[in-house]
Amino acid sequence: METALSIISILPSGKEQVQMFVRKLKNEILVNDKEPLKILVQLKYIEKTIAEILKDEEIDYHFLKEFLLYDKNEQVKINGAELRQSEVGVKYFYEDSGDPVWTDLEKQLKELSDKKKEREKFLQNIPDGGTVDPNTGLFITRPGKHSKTKIVVKL
Repeated sequence: METALSIISILPSGKEQVQMFVRKLKNEILVNDKEPLKILVQLKYIEKTIAEILKDEEIDYHFLKEFLLYDKNEQVKINGAELRQSEVGVKYFYEDSGDPVWTDLEKQLKELSDKKKEREKFLQNIPDGGTVDPNTGLFITRPGKHSKTKIVVKL
């Protein structure tokens, strides 16, 4: 009987296997004229599936319980990967500290950030030939930009 675990067990499970699989899949995608957009959508669904599994708290706890069977200071190696316990996603709630210096700095940062965004919007809308800044009298041009054309997949 086929299970979800049996399906993922046929996927690469080491660095060299990943590289080999990527090369093989890339070659097959590039030489295959049959529905490349369907392949893109399937890859996006696979990406979403893996992301959801890896952020699931029950699964995360299950992995942690298994890891804790080892010595906490020990680094566990499996299929060329190194696993170790670490504190991640640490967040401090500075606003709860009651520190007036921090509160004042935070207010200043927000004000500056808002002013910067407003200025960036102004700069993006400068005409092609440039313009004279009414505040400084200096000639300024629209900032350069870089972008990439891609197919966006909404699942």
